[in-house]
Amino acid sequence: MSDFVSVTLLTGYIKNILGAEEMLHNIKLVGEVSGLRCSGPHAYFTLKDENAQIQCNCFSYAKTYLPKNGESVCLVGSVDFYPPGGKLSFNARKIEPLGQGLLALQLEQLRQKLEKAGYFDIKHKKPIPKYPSNVCVVTAKTGAVIRDIVSTIRKKNQLLNIDVIDVKVQGQFAENEIITALTLVDSMNYDAIIIARGGGSMEDLMPFNSERLVYKIFECNTPIISAVGHETDFTLCDFVADIRVPTPTASGELVGYDVEELKNALLAYCDIYKKHLGNRIAYAEMQLNSAVKAMVSKLHLNILECESKVKNLSTSLGSIFKVKCLEGEHAINKIMARIDANNPIRILGQGYSKLYNSSGIATNIEKVNIGDDIIVLTNGGKIDANVKKVTIKKQN
Repeated sequence: MSDFVSVTLLTGYIKNILGAEEMLHNIKLVGEVSGLRCSGPHAYFTLKDENAQIQCNCFSYAKTYLPKNGESVCLVGSVDFYPPGGKLSFNARKIEPLGQGLLALQLEQLRQKLEKAGYFDIKHKKPIPKYPSNVCVVTAKTGAVIRDIVSTIRKKNQLLNIDVIDVKVQGQFAENEIITALTLVDSMNYDAIIIARGGGSMEDLMPFNSERLVYKIFECNTPIISAVGHETDFTLCDFVADIRVPTPTASGELVGYDVEELKNALLAYCDIYKKHLGNRIAYAEMQLNSAVKAMVSKLHLNILECESKVKNLSTSLGSIFKVKCLEGEHAINKIMARIDANNPIRILGQGYSKLYNSSGIATNIEKVNIGDDIIVLTNGGKIDANVKKVTIKKQN
């Protein structure tokens, strides 16, 4: 009977063989992801192609790209055998998407970069005019998109002016043509610019994921409406534009306001403002009448108060005038008495007389000489005389 081998020994031997084989390390393994599940920080899935499959592990998947089921990827890692479970697997330390998956990853990385730089911030969004008069559509002039936009607008609005800038909307020249068109129309004073195209594959929509186009839209002074693809399609143009609509038709509904509806709204507002104005006028008239009545009443009171004051002043002035007249009369009487008392004629009537010589009044006997012609003024007349004798009375 031959020697037996334990399971532990056999599985350990297999593990050592696989670990020693350099060709099984640092392999780039390509396949499609299936049965992806995550447990804590680790991911487990099956990688398969048309003829085979292998179990795969990615420990600490946060350090690399986490794929989705059905996505084609490239794994970088090594073959591993786990003896306790008896399982052969592939340990992936790095996962990279292939094809469309890689393109989606690159777009997501660019989106995150632009978002972090602030190009998608809502604070930079310009409002779309509610009632625009001039709109420019940047799209392919021969496509169904422009017909949908124009027909949508014209169903309810014949006033809005619509200009179209013909550009390629896919292919290698589309990016430059769209950027050139935006540079031109941004300086033409449009109320809004619509960037439009229909749906398509990710590759078809790539011109609208251009980093240069994002910068150009961000620099535009005119409000930008992004109407690219179907409702489920998202491009970088959508994020940087001032508003994103799900379809090109929706952009026509956004800018093509209903003229009749606007007219009716304006008429309704006119009626409201007319009533409001009538109420304001009536209220103003009532306030004016009330103010006039109050003013007349106050004026009447003021007139009565003034009349009373005038009467009181007149009475006071009459009393003062009488007092002043009496005081004046008394003062005049006193003055007249004094004048009368000092009246020289009155003195002459008492037997006195006044003597005049050639020099005037002779107030002193020494001014009279013998032989002088003199005049004696007495009560009732005057006497002309000649001095014969002068007697001077001696003083004691």
